Amino acid sequence: MKKIRTLVALAMGTAFAFAAISCATNQQTASTEKKEKKQRTIEYENIDWDGAVAGKDIATWPFDLQDDGLEALDDYPGIKDKVGRNKYFLVQGENSNQKLAREEERNQLSFQLAQQLNTRAIATFNEVIDNREQAQETINATASKAQFTGFERVAETWIFRLKTDHSKNDKKTEEYTYYGLYVCDVDVFQQQVDKYLSDIIGQVVKSENMQRANELREGLVKEFTDNPLPQQDVLGSAED
Repeated sequence: MKKIRTLVALAMGTAFAFAAISCATNQQTASTEKKEKKQRTIEYENIDWDGAVAGKDIATWPFDLQDDGLEALDDYPGIKDKVGRNKYFLVQGENSNQKLAREEERNQLSFQLAQQLNTRAIATFNEVIDNREQAQETINATASKAQFTGFERVAETWIFRLKTDHSKNDKKTEEYTYYGLYVCDVDVFQQQVDKYLSDIIGQVVKSENMQRANELREGLVKEFTDNPLPQQDVLGSAED
C-alpha cells in the first residue's frame, strides 16, 4: 500500500507539475497574443508625404535621429551643418488638418521640454521636498505654462497617413504627422533651464532646504546642457 500511495503521490505531483507548466504556457501564450493584438490595434497606411510630388521617398532623418543621435544626420549634411554645436530638440505634432498639425508640432516644443525637465526635477529634488504629491501637482501645472524661446526650426518634414483603429470597429481617420528639428544656442538654453528649475525650487522647497536644492539644481542644469536626455523625444548637442 505504501508503494501504491507513493506512486499515486508521484503521479499526482507529476500531474500538478504538468498542469502548472500548461497553465504557465497558456498564460504566456495569452500574454503574447494580447501583446500582438495590442500592436495590431492601430495600423497606418502612408498616403502622401513631403516630397512625394517630386518622386522622393519619405524622409527618414526624424526616425534615424531618435535611434542613433546626431550621427544619423551624416546622410543629411545640410541639416547637420545647421545643428552645428547647438542643442537640438526633435518634436512631432498630429492633426487631421495639415496647417494645424504643423502648429501642434511647434507648440509641443516647450511642453515636451518642460515635461522632461519636470521628470528629472522630481527625482533630483526628492530629498528636499516635504510633500512629493503636492510638489508633483505644482510641477505638472508649471509644464503647461512653460515657454522656452531662442529655438530655431532648422528642418521639418511630414507624412499624411490613413489610421485604422481595430479596437473601434476599424474606425479610419486621416492624419498629418509633422516632425520638426529645433536648435538653440547652448548658453541661451542653459540660462532657460536654470531659470525654469529655479522657479520650481521656489514653489516646492522650503527655505531651510534651499541651499541643498540649489546645489542639486546646478548639477541638473549641467546634466541637461551636456547630455542628451533618454526620452522618446531627442534633446542633445553636437558634442554628444
